[in-house]
Amino acid sequence: MSPEPSAAFDRRNLLTYVSLLCGIAALASARAGSGPLAGLAIAIAVIADTFDGRFARRFGADPDRRALGVELDSLADAIAFGIAPPLCAGLLLQVPAGPGQVALWGATFVYAACAITRLASYNVGALAEPSTGFIGVPVPVAALIWSSALLVHPSAAATTILIAITAASMVVPLRVPKPTGVGLGLFVVWPLAVAILHAMGM
Repeated sequence: MSPEPSAAFDRRNLLTYVSLLCGIAALASARAGSGPLAGLAIAIAVIADTFDGRFARRFGADPDRRALGVELDSLADAIAFGIAPPLCAGLLLQVPAGPGQVALWGATFVYAACAITRLASYNVGALAEPSTGFIGVPVPVAALIWSSALLVHPSAAATTILIAITAASMVVPLRVPKPTGVGLGLFVVWPLAVAILHAMGM
C-alpha cells in the first residue's frame, strides 16, 4: 500500500523541504532584483541537497517511505535546480523585448526541459548511472554553475550561452566521474564558498 501524502511531512525529508524553500526564495529574490540573495539561496539549496539522502537514512524508513522520499527529492530538485536558476537569470537581467529576450527565455525553457527530463529519466532508471560516476552533469551541479557565474555579473548574451551549455550538459551521454578524496572535499567546499561570496556581496 502506498503511504498517505501526509507521510512525507516527517523529519526524514526536512532537508528536501529546505532545498525547495531555497528555490522559492531565489525566485522571490530575483523578482526583487537581488542577485546576491538569489545566488545565495541556490547555493544553500545545493548544500541541503548534498546531505538530504544521508540525513534521511539516519532515521530509517520502510521501502514505501524511502520511495516517497526519492520522488519528493526529484520534485524539489525540479523547482530549486531546474526552474529557479534560469528563471532567476531572466528576472535579474530584464532584457528588453527583441531577439535577445527571445533567446534568453528560449534557453530558459530548454534548461528547464533538460533538467526535468534528466530527473524523470533517473527516477525510472533510464540513466543507469554507474556507482563510480554520473551520465551527464547532475542537475544540482548545473544550478551551482549558474550560481557561481552570477558572482561575476555576466552579460545577457553570456548568460544565455551559459544556460544553453549547462542545459545540454545535463542530458549528454557522457560519463562524469563522482568526486572522491580531495575532489569530494572540494565539491563540498564549492557551494559553501559560493554561498559565502554571495552573502558578502549583499
